[in-house]
Amino acid sequence: MLNKRLILPTIVRFLDGSEVIVVTGMRQVGKTSIIRLALESLPEGSQSFYLDLEDMNLLSVCNKGVDALIGYLKLLGADFSSRVVVAIDEIQYLENPSNLLKLLHDHHPHIKLMVSGSSSLEIRSKFSDSLAGRKVLFELDTLSFKEFLLFRDPNALRVKENAGSLADTMSKGPNEYAAFASAILAPHLADYLAWGGFPGVTLYGDAERKQALLRDIHTSYIRKDIKDIANIEDVMGYNRLLQLLAGQCGNLVNVNELSVTVGLSINTVKKYLFLLEQTYIMTMLRPWHSNQRKELTKMPKVYFNDIGLRNIARGAIQLTYLPDGAQIENFVFCELKKHFIPNESLFFWRTAGGAEVDFIVIQDGKPLAIEVKEGALKRPAVSRSLRSFISAFSPTTAVVVNSSLSCSMTIDETVVHFVPLFAL
Repeated sequence: MLNKRLILPTIVRFLDGSEVIVVTGMRQVGKTSIIRLALESLPEGSQSFYLDLEDMNLLSVCNKGVDALIGYLKLLGADFSSRVVVAIDEIQYLENPSNLLKLLHDHHPHIKLMVSGSSSLEIRSKFSDSLAGRKVLFELDTLSFKEFLLFRDPNALRVKENAGSLADTMSKGPNEYAAFASAILAPHLADYLAWGGFPGVTLYGDAERKQALLRDIHTSYIRKDIKDIANIEDVMGYNRLLQLLAGQCGNLVNVNELSVTVGLSINTVKKYLFLLEQTYIMTMLRPWHSNQRKELTKMPKVYFNDIGLRNIARGAIQLTYLPDGAQIENFVFCELKKHFIPNESLFFWRTAGGAEVDFIVIQDGKPLAIEVKEGALKRPAVSRSLRSFISAFSPTTAVVVNSSLSCSMTIDETVVHFVPLFAL
């Protein structure tokens, strides 16, 4: 199933170029599998080698420099009279990865490099500007809902695709089968809203094993990325902050309030928030500003990059509970991030008077407003906040995401599409 990750064909296309391919992302999102599958896509007879730097012997070889690595590859049978593809997993463990990759790229053009790393924090601290123009970066996310269906139920995926996506709705209008599709896909969506999109979690059938794996991913992140790499000793305080944030998805991040609530200094809270972003656990969504004075808020909103990890950070996952508004909004964020970023920019909008639109996608310099409704809509209804945004900026299109309603209406000259959750 992993060969169906939507990003794989894009990565494979870059295998013919000279750039160093860098794949980053959270632990357990499938970086190693993506790299191995990319190697398997090479034409028959190609030379390829995979090195995992969690193996201390291989790490020692690579830390000795280019000559040692090339000597090791020769012992493996590499013939450098023709092109050799070398994949290096967990590149952040190297003492000076930038220097090694730069020298290989500049002086050994017959070697094509593909590397992965789990910690943006450590990669950024060890990667210098010397790799500018020499690398292409891919951030691998957990499974989107579409990929989740591909893993779990191809027939459900066909229903989703034939009932229309957000892009389909915006270009062609509402799909007549959307309400029917929502009912069919509801159990799958509920499953995804509980467990998220880690590939390993998705492939497990029973809740007990899913919960155990999510907890392991969470504790491994704390142990490897936070305690060891970031040298954080107050793990309890860090966990308190993480749990608090998990309950505040979609809310404005007030550092002073967080500091008081979790009993940490303001500077410590800022440091921990930075680490949470750099290790791909969550995203601080920034507000979108125009020249309007009333848009005064500078505080970001917080979202987790995987809804299952968000849920496990709050505590045990209870399948008997209905998804709350924060859970649904976090799902919408994750889907928008996977589908729009990095080609477009994602923000939210909020005025000093409290008018707020959940998400603003900037496409070709123009804003697309997206509002999220938690409950079921029986008929089209547009909030005062969205109307305020439409009045202020006259966007061509706006979107209201809800559980099942699919239709369109016009406000002034703005077409407002009502789109079911599954269509994102």
